[in-house]
Amino acid sequence: MRFTGIIFALLLSTSAFCQGIEFFHGEWQDAVAEAEKTNKLLFVDAYAQWCGPCKRMAKEVFTQAEVGAFFNENFINLKLDMETPDGRSFGSQFPVSAYPTLFFLTGDGEMVKKVTGGKKADDLIALGKLAIKSNDRSGDYAEKYEEGDRSYDLVYNYVKELVKVGKPSLKISNEYIKSNPDISATQKADFLMVAVTESDSKLYDQLIQLKGEAIKSNTEEAFIDKISAVCMKTVGKAVEYDYQELLTEAITQFKVAKVGDAKKFEQEAWLEYYKLTGDYTEWKKLAAKYLKKYGKKDHEVFRNHISALKGDFAYEKDAKPYACDVCKELVKRDDSLGNYSEYIQLLLDCKKYEEARKVTNQAIEVANSREQDTEKFERIIKYLDNI
Repeated sequence: MRFTGIIFALLLSTSAFCQGIEFFHGEWQDAVAEAEKTNKLLFVDAYAQWCGPCKRMAKEVFTQAEVGAFFNENFINLKLDMETPDGRSFGSQFPVSAYPTLFFLTGDGEMVKKVTGGKKADDLIALGKLAIKSNDRSGDYAEKYEEGDRSYDLVYNYVKELVKVGKPSLKISNEYIKSNPDISATQKADFLMVAVTESDSKLYDQLIQLKGEAIKSNTEEAFIDKISAVCMKTVGKAVEYDYQELLTEAITQFKVAKVGDAKKFEQEAWLEYYKLTGDYTEWKKLAAKYLKKYGKKDHEVFRNHISALKGDFAYEKDAKPYACDVCKELVKRDDSLGNYSEYIQLLLDCKKYEEARKVTNQAIEVANSREQDTEKFERIIKYLDNI
């Protein structure tokens, strides 16, 4: 008997495995204010408690790690029950005729995008990316720039908007820096923290030179994240242009920055390279070494590998069985019910029914010992009884 979508839904509904969307706690007007404060868009899930598609999205989509990572980074997120006073207040300004309705709003309350109906994870992420691009305010600065305005605030915000929506910004950034503007070292560092988009550039070299100022003005964590992101962007270019030397350069440039764990980044860069090129054999060999070295202290490493096996390498014959093995090790280190759910899901997908029964019974024991709900796991046992 095939593993049905119903069982998938049962498993996902219990999953705390994923670090999903973190929703704002407070009224919708406070969420708008937070969006303005953080210069992010506000994502609103306008739902009703009785709505089936709303419940499915809450259980199966908002909980997914990839969805959470994207939405937590780019939006202030709000779930709003439209039958509450706060929901009705929101609805008086932004009418809702079907559930769920998904809104993307600016910090000044302007609606960027509105769609109705439940969405799958990939579709929701694509919708979020489209909302970001639709909120393109680079035009607010482009006209003044073309007229000759080279004030720091104007150019900084112009480049920031271009980078945000994925438009070319390198020419403007280089022009500004080459003009030797009368700005402080801190201002220059802040500008470069926005303007640098890849590590194979002179702008990157200048950012490294202003490392101290960049860290003081931002944080060391923000600086490390920036360096990691732009170096990894260059890894992507190595694949895009079929030029492996760019991969080597990205690794070297990370080392030059003297931040974080250079050896760890080197392995991550190769893993990304193998993933993007579809070299499963080499990815798997390196992934095993990476898990052994870094997985003990960071369980997210296991989750990232499982995600790659289920997504990027799903077409490989042994990807899901290998994901089972990885998830088994994860459960040994972190026996959360969410991790049990993920493991059981993989076992069922691989038709390892006896092992799935054994692990499900273990999950029930763990849930009982923690006085947590066992209903979903008991349903899986009943399903297995009927196979």
